[in-house]
Amino acid sequence: MDEKKDVPQAEVERVERVENGVGPDLAPAPASHPVEPPALPKQPWGAPLVRVDKVWTRFEARLCAWVLVAEILALCIWIFLKGMAAGYSGGGDKSGLALRMIVGAVVLGLVAHKVLKPKEPRGGGSGPKEEPYRAAAGGVGDVTLQADAGALRRYSVGTTAAVLAGLPLAWAWANFGAEYCSNLLNWMQSASTLTLIGGLRGVATRLTLWLALLGASLATAQGKHINVDVVMRFLTPKMRVPVAVLGWLAAALMCFAGVWGFFDNIAIVDFHAPVTEACPQDPARTCEVSAGRRIAHVEHELGTDVFLLGRQIALDFKSLPKVLAGKNYNDYLGASEWNEWLAGSSWKEHYPPEAVDTMRMTEGTRAPLISIPGAAESAQDLLVKDINFIFPFGLLMIGLRFILRVLLAMSGHVRVDPDAAHGEEEVEETQLEKHGLPVEKGASS
Repeated sequence: MDEKKDVPQAEVERVERVENGVGPDLAPAPASHPVEPPALPKQPWGAPLVRVDKVWTRFEARLCAWVLVAEILALCIWIFLKGMAAGYSGGGDKSGLALRMIVGAVVLGLVAHKVLKPKEPRGGGSGPKEEPYRAAAGGVGDVTLQADAGALRRYSVGTTAAVLAGLPLAWAWANFGAEYCSNLLNWMQSASTLTLIGGLRGVATRLTLWLALLGASLATAQGKHINVDVVMRFLTPKMRVPVAVLGWLAAALMCFAGVWGFFDNIAIVDFHAPVTEACPQDPARTCEVSAGRRIAHVEHELGTDVFLLGRQIALDFKSLPKVLAGKNYNDYLGASEWNEWLAGSSWKEHYPPEAVDTMRMTEGTRAPLISIPGAAESAQDLLVKDINFIFPFGLLMIGLRFILRVLLAMSGHVRVDPDAAHGEEEVEETQLEKHGLPVEKGASS
């Protein structure tokens, strides 16, 4: 009884209700693995790193959303143009007909929705959907409700009928716009800037890879990367910090090794960087080319590709208005216009003059796609090798994320509790409070 003298009566009643299993404040059983508090006190020098981490994470999250939207948009454009270009002439391919059914049903349904949508009642009040169900006192109210119910019936029946009518009407315009969409799609895939990166499908593929690397970086920032934490569960909170730091440093080292591995492979395979050369001391022997030489070679090739990209964009500005107007992309670019475009840039600063002169035309037309002077291969997929650098760049960002997490853990701003990565920050703080452990609101996890 003496132990309860200093305990408030309300708290005693609350504990009794919990013990009896009744009352609104019945507390859940404690977790089997409560979240540990930070093993190290927070250091002031870590506060700027916390802000850097938050800004970095916010930027990557928004970039991830934009990349996802761009990927969806690229796939939708490709599927729409592919279906519209297919048409239907009684063969086995009915993709164009199916797409026109969907487009017709959506368009007619939207038109019927705009035309037949009941108007809002005068003087405010409830909306058109709720008006028929509003209780009426009688007289004028009954007439108003009947009129609104009739408008809703016309709206529902008319919109449904318009949607259903759009399906069979697809046969009436089964080939409408097929030639136009085919010309537009072929220009995008074969004679535009998209051609240099594999067309619309290539764009979607590269964006998917970028999205995966962004997700990996965000997971690393929140401690949700793939890891084996069975050892951490047998360590004391103070021992978890050095073990976690050692593991993160090893992961960062692996990422940085992967950066150079990917870069070196891309430089040799895609950019044809030299692997060996004659030794300066003994020309009869071969020596391995230094890393600096390979980097310089890639840098020069990247500069040339950027120049070609700029020239293709200039051609796109010439081609796009004509293609949108329905002009065949293969027929509009004549010899005089091509030669004028060719003379309007510094080609001879990047390629031998004789190779550039061979690109001049004397007659006929050609597709508005750049040519590589002196090269036998086509410019198609030219920039795919440049975009492949997204792999080493993504690994570099993930490695830097591990380094930043090491610094945050050493400054006490990140917990290394193995259960901390499996819940949201608010849940972790609630667990700390429930077990009587100190917690600072807004602490980074």
